[in-house]
Amino acid sequence: MQQSQLDPLPTDLPFRIISKTIGRGAYASIKKAIPQDATTPVFAVKFIHKGYATKHGRVSQKQLLMEVSLHSHVGQHSNIIEWFASGEDINWRWIAMEFASGGDLFDKIEADVGLNENIAHVYFLQLISGVSFVHSKGVAHRDLKPENILLSETGNLKIADFGMATMFEYKGQRKTSSTLCGSPPYIAPEILTCSKADKTTPTGSRYSPDLVDIWSCGVILFVLLVGNTPWDEPSQVSWEYQEYVRTNGRSTDALWARIPANALSLLRGMMSIDPEKRFSFARVRQHPWYTRTNPHLTSDGQVSDPINLATKMLESLRIDFSQQPTASQGTSSNADAMDLDSSGSGKVSFTQPETPINDVAWDWERPALTAMNPIAVSSTQPISRSES
Repeated sequence: MQQSQLDPLPTDLPFRIISKTIGRGAYASIKKAIPQDATTPVFAVKFIHKGYATKHGRVSQKQLLMEVSLHSHVGQHSNIIEWFASGEDINWRWIAMEFASGGDLFDKIEADVGLNENIAHVYFLQLISGVSFVHSKGVAHRDLKPENILLSETGNLKIADFGMATMFEYKGQRKTSSTLCGSPPYIAPEILTCSKADKTTPTGSRYSPDLVDIWSCGVILFVLLVGNTPWDEPSQVSWEYQEYVRTNGRSTDALWARIPANALSLLRGMMSIDPEKRFSFARVRQHPWYTRTNPHLTSDGQVSDPINLATKMLESLRIDFSQQPTASQGTSSNADAMDLDSSGSGKVSFTQPETPINDVAWDWERPALTAMNPIAVSSTQPISRSES
């Protein structure tokens, strides 16, 4: 659907929009803006069409408010996109936030190659720093993937998109979840077992939201190191996952053979099939691969030389300037168009990172799950829902 087919954007905004759409999805778009009376700072504004989100994204107004509430609650960390303000009119909700000019991490990873190990280490450490801060606030993200990780102008990692976030701890009381959400290659296996429609378990099985984030961080580390996901999804439909389970994490797949030897035990710990045996962040931080020195990092965990880091990253990208831009480079004849996150065939590629993963088409991709709860979908690339 084109944005012109939706209601006009609000006119009484407390800022000036200065760009066409720089990010889009099923029911939201992102534009750059500046204050009414100044030319700086430049920030990003996400516009969510409330009616379209409810009708097509299965996202209630309460859930849209939850995204605002949780993002504002956790957006005070150097590795998290900062939340600035939000507002709404009868048709739209907008969220003003930090603009990350470096783009998303997805586009920096060469397919089937990955990143230099030191660079992968930089972004893994910053990812753990950001996610552990989110967890310290009692919040779990539940949709961690390279498409939802942005880079600042200085090359530092920024976690974005809290549309699927949920509170898992409040005043010392823990809460589990049952919502089926996230992107298939990155979700933890226990999410797929959760269904209130399961007649054998009347109350439905549930999962710990913070522990599924740890699994996702493990998959992201795998992708950083080899440029592909270990499987399409962690279920019996994937022979790669079946072998991982059968061999207790000692897969014979060629991708696993490319993982640095001293990182293997870290991955296996973070991607333990049993959530209760999964590494905590405290244990992750004690692992030798995590504690290794890195020439690209300062003592406080920031990128020490952005230009040098960018140069190293470009060296790993195989770019043919004679070819047309790929789908992952994102071109459009109409930059203001509202992209519905679907291709002509409706299929989603589950290999990473040739095309970005989105959540919208997942409910038909796995027919066995259609009897479950409605699947939470992303409102942009990145964006989406949370559950109470």
